[in-house]
Amino acid sequence: MAKSGLDIEARRRVVAWILGAALLILAGRLFQLQVVQHEVYFRQSEKNRVRVITLEPPRGQIYDRNHRPLVENLPCYTLSVLPHHYRGREDLLVSLASFVGANPEEMARSVRQGQRAEFLPVKVRRDMPFELLARVQERWLDFPGLVIETEPKRTYTGMSRLSHVLGYLGEVAESELKALKDQDYRTGDIIGKTGLERQYEKVLRGRRGYQYVEVDALGREIRTLPMEKWIPPSPGLDLVLAIDDRLQAKLESLLEGKRAAGVFLDPRNGEVLALASSPSYDLQWFAGVLNPAVWDSLVSHPDKPLLNRVTQGLYPPGSTYKLITALAGVNDGVFSPESRVSCGGGLSYGGRFFACWYGQGHGSQDLYGAIAHSCNVYFYTMGMRVGLERWARYSRLLRFGQPTGIDLPAERAGLVPDAHYMDTRYGKGNWVGGTMLNLAIGQGDLLTTPLQMAQLAMVIANRGKGFVPHVVKALENPLTGKQMPVRVDSFVVREIRPEVFEVVREGMREVVNGAGGTGRGCALGDVIVAGKTGTAQNPHGDPHGWFIGFAPYDAPEVAFCVFVENGGSGSGAAVPIVREVLRLYFDEVRVSAPAQMAAAPSRSLSSLAR
Repeated sequence: MAKSGLDIEARRRVVAWILGAALLILAGRLFQLQVVQHEVYFRQSEKNRVRVITLEPPRGQIYDRNHRPLVENLPCYTLSVLPHHYRGREDLLVSLASFVGANPEEMARSVRQGQRAEFLPVKVRRDMPFELLARVQERWLDFPGLVIETEPKRTYTGMSRLSHVLGYLGEVAESELKALKDQDYRTGDIIGKTGLERQYEKVLRGRRGYQYVEVDALGREIRTLPMEKWIPPSPGLDLVLAIDDRLQAKLESLLEGKRAAGVFLDPRNGEVLALASSPSYDLQWFAGVLNPAVWDSLVSHPDKPLLNRVTQGLYPPGSTYKLITALAGVNDGVFSPESRVSCGGGLSYGGRFFACWYGQGHGSQDLYGAIAHSCNVYFYTMGMRVGLERWARYSRLLRFGQPTGIDLPAERAGLVPDAHYMDTRYGKGNWVGGTMLNLAIGQGDLLTTPLQMAQLAMVIANRGKGFVPHVVKALENPLTGKQMPVRVDSFVVREIRPEVFEVVREGMREVVNGAGGTGRGCALGDVIVAGKTGTAQNPHGDPHGWFIGFAPYDAPEVAFCVFVENGGSGSGAAVPIVREVLRLYFDEVRVSAPAQMAAAPSRSLSSLAR
């Protein structure tokens, strides 16, 4: 019996040791959790208890040159979800999408993309009407992890549409997220897609801020944490454009119903006073949730309303390009302004007949008369003397075949054909024939944009000096009102003598003011206008109509180009439009001489682009 009592006592001691060891382990673990790893677990618990609310910055507003508002912001409600609450709950997500009128597939994709940060809200339905917002709040318990945020929505307040200039916003694409991965973009964010909204995205966007709220286990907000813990948002900068809203509205109204483009520049500094492409579209369609049917109608429309014809449309410039042939020939001494050619209504070359637009013939013409009357035979003849390589070289000197550098995205370069191009396209020796006859009058393979032609008018107006065309003239801090002008590059075509530009200027003056000039419809009486008309043949219908020029003749304030697709002729289609716009400019809008900006701090256009 004594032995049995010892066994029991031994067993008790073993159990006691085991219990003691277990308690020591528990105590050690408790010490590790509460003391050693206190900070780690405290942070994790804070993440579950504290939610970060993103404060979207107000996007920069846009004003015209007289500080008339063109684009402003309105607050709108956006529904977001915390991906954590919807992991593996696709049925609940589909139900939520149906309830708020969102696309379930897009919502699921957005939430999947957001699951890398499960407690950061992912936007799933923006621009919610107030009635829907109220219904969502009624069913708050049915859909966990919902967040209502307020963000700015664009509204357009100007007299003009400015569709192709301002551009529109849209949700950031996955490819953009990858390209901008270091710039704090998230799924569902809004980003500039076209126009100035895209070009100046990093200026307009601002910097987002954050506030912190305490939430319960269902994600419901309990209280907002003290403001000292917030990070306030920083608003985007405002844009002040060079465009005059009244002039822009006038130009748009004159182009309406046509496939056309128009641009008016200040040749003293390259500012864009008006720029319009027709047909256009209503930017308000893109301000909220874009109706897919509207988008489909825009992209499938045969007149391509989304295309900015001023910077992206490529066309043969027709007789407006005779000015290049004239500059090249006179500057290199191939012919003089007094050299004469007799026009009998056409020219035979290589077994073909190349007609002049005036079938009865212009008779004997010097260069001034040939520009004023737009005589094809004169330029057929002189173009052959100038030759392809010289003509191509002068085209490039005058900045054709390259973008102008305007602060709008996706500008096209155009095409200046040279011998290498012709050999590549047609085979060596297969293109000699009448190629130069066509190119000398702006036909053939030559392609330009209306903006490039306006730039040419600016350079001629300034006798060789030009500026990079630009839409934005200054950035403005919305908090202080302080403006910072943009710095604009200029250039001088030194290879062409000023007296040669003077010859061409005189010819352009005769176009509008001389007897029989093709642009006489633009004579204003009190202001001397100089110009050049163009009528470009094309295989897809009536000829295109062009008119480029500048005014006033002695001290130019405006350089312009108006183009009407299938307009029939420059004189009939483009000249009347220019006349109306210039009339408004000189009667009401006239812009004073630009101030010197050299002493003011400024930012270059290229440094501001996205």
